[in-house]
Formats: sequence, C-alpha cells, structure tokens
Amino acid sequence: MSLSFLILSSFPSSIRTVGFGLYAENRIGRRRIVVANLEPRTRTKIRRAIACWLVLFATFATAGCKPKTAESEDASQKESPYTPLPPRREKLWLDFDGNRALTEARTLTRFGPRQSGSDANAQTQKHLADVLVGLGWEPAAQTFTDNAPDGRQIRFSNIVARYSHFPKATKRFIIAAHFDTLATNEFPAIGASDGAANTAILIELARVLALDPQVAGQVELLFLDGSAPFRQSTISDGLFGSRFYTQMTSINQHANDIRAAIILQNVGTDGTRLTFSQNSDPKLAAQMASAAKLLGYMLEPSNRPFLADHVPFQQAGVPAMAFLDVDSQLLNTADDTSERLNSTALAKLGSLITCFLATN
Repeated sequence: MSLSFLILSSFPSSIRTVGFGLYAENRIGRRRIVVANLEPRTRTKIRRAIACWLVLFATFATAGCKPKTAESEDASQKESPYTPLPPRREKLWLDFDGNRALTEARTLTRFGPRQSGSDANAQTQKHLADVLVGLGWEPAAQTFTDNAPDGRQIRFSNIVARYSHFPKATKRFIIAAHFDTLATNEFPAIGASDGAANTAILIELARVLALDPQVAGQVELLFLDGSAPFRQSTISDGLFGSRFYTQMTSINQHANDIRAAIILQNVGTDGTRLTFSQNSDPKLAAQMASAAKLLGYMLEPSNRPFLADHVPFQQAGVPAMAFLDVDSQLLNTADDTSERLNSTALAKLGSLITCFLATN
C-alpha cells in the first residue's frame, strides 16, 4: 500500500472523495492534502478523522466569537489600566464651612505664640501635617536656615501639600498662608487673624477640594514659615518662607508652572467685605472679582500697597495677590485672639477662593 501526503499549515475548508482517494482543499490558499491508493475501509476511517477535526475547529472558532457577558465585561474593566474620572462636584464652594475653619483656627491659637524656630512652631507643623494626611493630602517639609537680623541662625520649615488621590497637574494654582506669629516679648502674640485664621482656611480648603479631585489635582497648598519679621518688615527681615520658596522655584526654572499664587495674610475679622492688597496682579484680581460677583460678594482693593508674601512671587514672575483685612485694629496686638474671629468672614473668603479654583 502506498501513501502520499502534502502536509498543510492551515485547515482545509472542504473535503470530497476523488477516485479512490480523498481531496481536501482550502479555497483561499488552494492548499491540499491528497490521500490516495487506500483501501475502502482505510479511506472511511480517514474521512471520519478529518470530519472530527473540522467539528472541533468550528467549535473553538465559534467560542472565540461569542459576545462578552456582563461578567466578562466587569473583569475587563477591572484589568483596565485607565481609571475613569471621578464625578464633578457642582457648586463646590457651597461645601466650604466657616464654622469648621473657625474651629481649626481656635485649635491653632492653643499652640500659643508660634515664632519661627520655637517648639510651638514645630508642634504646629506636626499638627498641620497630620491633619493634611487625614484629608488625603501629601505634605512635604521644605526646611532651610537663614539669619535673623541679630545674626542668629533660624531653622524654618514650609509645608508643601498636594492631593494624593488624583494625578498632580504640573501647571497649578498655589494657595498660601503663613502659620508663624510675630516674634515679640511684649505680649503673647497668638496671631488669631494673622497666622491661625488664614491657615485654618487652607485646612478647610483641603477638605472641600478633596470632594472634587479634578480641582484638587490642580492645587498646591503652601503653608509658609517665617512670614513675620524679627524686628521690622523689610525685604530681608520677614517673608523668609515665601522668599525661599520662590528662590528655589526660580533656580529650578519652574516659575512658569505656577498659574497664580493666592496669599492669605491677616483675615477672618471683617465679615462685611473682602479686601486685597493694591499691588496685587491686576489680571488675577479681575478674575477673582468675577468669582466674587458670581457669589454676590463685595471685593475691594486696599488704598495702599503692602509688603506681604505675594511680593516674592511677583518678583519671580508669578501672578500673585494677597488677601488681608486692610483696616484691622487687631493686627500685631494682644487683642488678636480667636474671640475676635468671624465665621462668616472665614466662609466668605474660603468660598470665594473655592469658586475661583472651580471656575478657572
């Protein structure tokens, strides 16, 4: 008995008997298997074997073309490397709670005077970092040393925080406030409006912004150390934290990554109006005024310029503005206590900044 085969790489698409043999043909490739000169019983066995192979092939091919079930779709979604965007929060600014901010401000004043380099200042830093972590933010210390006017070396530490549950945008808004207080032995300077209230607004912002991660991802919260001067506010005494931050930003050539810097100085005592330093960036101030109009708030510039933490940002080429209670009689006095703070004033400023961030 002679047997001849032409082996194929693809399965035949039709089989038929030709003479005393079998002829299998693939219509696309015209490939074939010829089995000739076989006994009838052998030919029958081969036909049955080929038919079985065809049935198995068709079964597997059909199974591969079945539509996805709900279960398989769920599994594929779980394996997908792309996470869907979280839902947006409508009118995010309505979530800002002035009473929460006031409670945090009172907590900060209980640390007492928080001069740069003091134990109370270090305890305040730890408290802020712990609270931020609990709200889903990643705080990082930016520590440096600088000389006070009397030649003493002082250790300062800014806290830089980004939201940890959403990709961090390189182009970002900075919202900043200082947590240190005036260095004086004349009275216990606890800085309720100037160091506590402004910082408390940032903490409440951290909570509110986390409700809309897409907004939170575009924001950096900056807690500044060394804003208060040791003797008198000059370009070299005071503003230590903002000067160091902007110097590092300029050295690393990242100033263009900052869309704008919004600074909170002494705030929280005037619930009737919101004011900002006259020497703020005009375009940024106009954008903030649009947000204030949306909320029905009155926003006014001061009648004179101020040397505040927005100035180093402006010198680095960053659009910046500073909020402050212009005519406050409490600033740098023993009367600047938490009892003088106004939850309405805190709510207005916090909701205005939130509205600005959510709409720009």
